Amino acid sequence: MHSSLRQNRRLLFYTLFLAYICAGIISILPGPTLPLLAMHTGVPLAIAGWAFTSSATGFMLGAFIAGIVGSRSNAKYALMAGLGIMACAGIVISWTHSFPLLLAAQFIMGLGFGFLDVSINVIVSLSFEDTLGETLNNLHSSYGIGALLAPLFLSLVLRLTHDAIGAYVAGSLVGFIVIFLLIRQRIPSVAKQNKTVQRQNPPIPRSVFRQALLWLMALQLCLYVGAEVGFSNWIVTAVSQSAVISLILAAPAATAFWLGLTIGRLLGAQLLKRGILSETQLLYISVLGGCISGLVLAAFVGQIGVSFAASALIGFFFGPIYPGITAMALRWFVYALSTVSAVMLISAGLAGMILPVLMGFLILPIGINWVMTIPALVCLSIAIPLTIALRQQRRTLHLRSVQHTMEQETILPIIPQRKER
Repeated sequence: MHSSLRQNRRLLFYTLFLAYICAGIISILPGPTLPLLAMHTGVPLAIAGWAFTSSATGFMLGAFIAGIVGSRSNAKYALMAGLGIMACAGIVISWTHSFPLLLAAQFIMGLGFGFLDVSINVIVSLSFEDTLGETLNNLHSSYGIGALLAPLFLSLVLRLTHDAIGAYVAGSLVGFIVIFLLIRQRIPSVAKQNKTVQRQNPPIPRSVFRQALLWLMALQLCLYVGAEVGFSNWIVTAVSQSAVISLILAAPAATAFWLGLTIGRLLGAQLLKRGILSETQLLYISVLGGCISGLVLAAFVGQIGVSFAASALIGFFFGPIYPGITAMALRWFVYALSTVSAVMLISAGLAGMILPVLMGFLILPIGINWVMTIPALVCLSIAIPLTIALRQQRRTLHLRSVQHTMEQETILPIIPQRKER
């Protein structure tokens, strides 16, 4: 029985691993292919940057819908829908020569990503609650693998066909494979989990939307995603323009970033598993390291070797931040998994909608070096809401402990005593 459960969990983990590889390939490709997409659709590079805003808007809507649907149905079907949407939209993005259609396809791709992200958070929380932080770090490393493969596929396809459609098709094929693997798998439902939580902890806290702790966690994820998306979407263009080299030669900068991010998440999972660092310590180290590495890159973005090395370091330190923040939030709000995932990812979508296009418009006024400092400074700012959230959580736990002790002291004197004969 236990062996069967372990095998089912292992199969589920590898299936979700492939799902994030698909998401990594499809969602990252518009960044390094942005100059090609702008050329195909006949718009300037700054205007083409609105494609990022469109996908972020779709992501927020998808997360919102998944948060509502996920509390009433099995998250597996939301995941399958998200994969199918992303796979189809990715092909349209690489194929279209119409800018309005490109924006629509980016919006739909973001919609599918929102479905995928919320549903995976819920599935992992229900199926891997005993190793949540470790599992999320390992699992999110697969997104880095997909994002790592995307520029490599792009460089290869550009050399062979001078078109980017083959790289998008590879990501879409992975998505359809995952859908097939999910069909026969059983995943716990949120409704059953909520009933279990209520039986174990009858006094459910007040509405989750009225808790400042949730919004502090959402702000952290918002800042992180803004830093990650802003950096990953512009690093290839920044290196290409600063060093005056082609996109093919500059694309490895993105590869270095996602390689570092993947290694950072895998190493972070091992550090947590072995108890070498706590989740809090890992987050603070990652935030500080990401800022310092980002500032180094901004200062030397025109030097190819330094840019590639700094990109790898930025990815390495960025890696554990997203799964670390997510694991904390899901553990603290286990009674409202879908709602909390949706709120946090919507806030992340806001950053993804604003920061990349803002960086694009600032390139001409302030220069590429100053623009590339923005992700580093945004990463450092995560420490502020993180510190406040940790203090508030400790205070909340202390108050609950005191309240629980007072309840016991009140109950004990009125327990009827059995008389001795």
